[in-house]
Amino acid sequence: MLYLPFFHFPPLLLALMATAAFLPPAPIFRPRTPTARHRGLPICAAASDAPPPDAETDEGEAPRGGRKDRRRVVRIAWEKLVRWSRSWRSRNRSDVLETTRKVVVLGGGSFGTAMAAQVAAKKPDLEVAMLLRDDLVCRSINDRHVNSKYLSEYSLPENIVATTSASEALAGANFCFHAVPVQFSSSFLESISTYVDPKLPFISLSKGLELNTLRTMSQIIPLALGNPRQPFIVLSGPSFAVELMEKLPTAMVVASKDRKLASAVQQLLASSNLRISTSRGRNCRRT
Repeated sequence: MLYLPFFHFPPLLLALMATAAFLPPAPIFRPRTPTARHRGLPICAAASDAPPPDAETDEGEAPRGGRKDRRRVVRIAWEKLVRWSRSWRSRNRSDVLETTRKVVVLGGGSFGTAMAAQVAAKKPDLEVAMLLRDDLVCRSINDRHVNSKYLSEYSLPENIVATTSASEALAGANFCFHAVPVQFSSSFLESISTYVDPKLPFISLSKGLELNTLRTMSQIIPLALGNPRQPFIVLSGPSFAVELMEKLPTAMVVASKDRKLASAVQQLLASSNLRISTSRGRNCRRT
C-alpha cells in the first residue's frame, strides 16, 4: 500500500477524515418483535406492551440523545480542525523568515536600494548583500549606511552590506533580487553565472524588453545563466522607490509559475506598508 503525507490530501478530505475519527461507531439496529399495534390490537393494548421509561433499551438501539451527541462531536471536530489549520498556516508563514539567512540584491539603483532596505527592515539579523560596481558607493553604504549615488537622503538599515565581489555577495544567499537595467542584464548575468546556485530563486525587479532581441527578463535570466530551470519570480506593480523608503502604503504583485515560491516571496516582503499579492504568471516561462 502506498502511504502519502497528510498534505497530499485535499482539505475537504482531511476534514472528513478528522470528523470520522471523532464519530462513535454506527449502532446496529435489530428488528423488533411485532407489537400489539402491528398485530391489529387496540391502542390501549399496544400501550401496555411499551417498556417503562426506566427500562433498558434493546441491545444495539440508538439512544434518544444520540443525534444531539453526534452533532456536538462533529462541531468539536470541526473546531479542532480549524484551530489546527490556522496554527499550521501561521507556522508556515513564519518559517520563510526564520529559514532565510541571506538575501542578495544585484544592482544599487533607486529601486534596488529601496528593496534592500525593505527586506532588511523585516529581520534585523538578516544579511542583505548588495552587489555593486562602484567602490565609493560600497564604502558609503558600509561606513555611513547611505547610498551616496541614489536616495542619499535616506539612511539604510545596518544589516545591509555592499560589495563588488560576486562570489562574496552570492555565497549562501537564499533569495536574489535582480535590479540591473534590462539592457545590461545579459552581459552582467553571464559574468557572474559561475557563482550562481542553480536553485537560487531570482526575483526580477527590472522592467522592459531587451532592445536588440526583444526578450523579456523571464527569457534573459535563464539564458544568461545557462540554466533553463533557474527559479524565477517577477515583482512588479504601481510603486516607486521613494514610497518604499517613506513607508507609504504601497502595493505590488509577485508572479511565478511556482505558487509556493511566490508565496515565500510574499511573506518575505509583506509589511504594514507594503501589500504583496500573488499571481500565477503564464508568461513566466523557464525556457
